[in-house]
Amino acid sequence: MKARMDSQQVRLDSLEDLLDVMAVGNPVMQRMLSERRAALGLPVRDPQESDPTRQQPSNPTDYFEDM
Repeated sequence: MKARMDSQQVRLDSLEDLLDVMAVGNPVMQRMLSERRAALGLPVRDPQESDPTRQQPSNPTDYFEDM
């Protein structure tokens, strides 16, 4: 169960990084992401600080296979 939760967290982090990349240069999306994160009690991140070189999972899987 712990391994599965860790795997899910890696996927969520990757998705969050993707949203940050998409928000660069798009003030409307930046504002929307900041508002959403604040509403959820998450730390507001600066899209310019996303690390595009962060290690991604080495064995990508179908996100929907376990649903």
